[in-house]
Amino acid sequence: MTGGTSQAAIDTRVVLERVVLADLLDDSILSARPGDKPFPLRVFFGELGARISTPTAFTLAMGLNFFFRSEMEEEDKMRVGHEASRLYYQLVHEVGLEESAIRETSPLLATLMSSELSRIAFESVDHVSVFDSRFHDRAAGADPHGSRIVRPATFLAKVTQNAMVRLKAKVVT
Repeated sequence: MTGGTSQAAIDTRVVLERVVLADLLDDSILSARPGDKPFPLRVFFGELGARISTPTAFTLAMGLNFFFRSEMEEEDKMRVGHEASRLYYQLVHEVGLEESAIRETSPLLATLMSSELSRIAFESVDHVSVFDSRFHDRAAGADPHGSRIVRPATFLAKVTQNAMVRLKAKVVT
C-alpha cells in the first residue's frame, strides 16, 4: 500500500467513527458488556455503523450528528431530535430488531438525547399499549380509529419543569 492509500483508509475510518458518534459516546456505552445497562445502546450504534450505507441509517447518523454536534436553540434542537427519533424507529423496524431489544434501547437513547437539552426531555412510549390523545398523535398509515398502539414512531417531548407535553409521540395504531 502506498502512503496515500493508507492515509485515505485512516481518514475513512476516522470519518466513519465520527459519523456513528464513537468520538462522542461515553466509554460506558462503547465498552458495555451484555448485562450492563448501556449495552443496548452499544448494540444499536453497532447496527447503525454496520448499516451506514443504507439510506435510513445514513440519514439517522447525520441527524444524530447534527443534533449532538450543532449549537442551536433548544426548540430547534428538540425538533431535530424528534425527527431523529422517527428515523430511529424506522431503522430498527427495517432492520427487524426484536421488540424486546427496541424496548430496552429506546428509553436509553431518549435519555442520551435529553442530556443535550435543558428544558425538554424525550421519553420513549414503547411501554404504552393504549392510544391517548394527550400524549400521542397517529403516524401516517395508522388506523384512525384504533385504540391499541402497535408500535411507536417517535419519542414524546415534555417540558421538564412541569411535564407539559411539548411534542406528542407519533404512534402506529
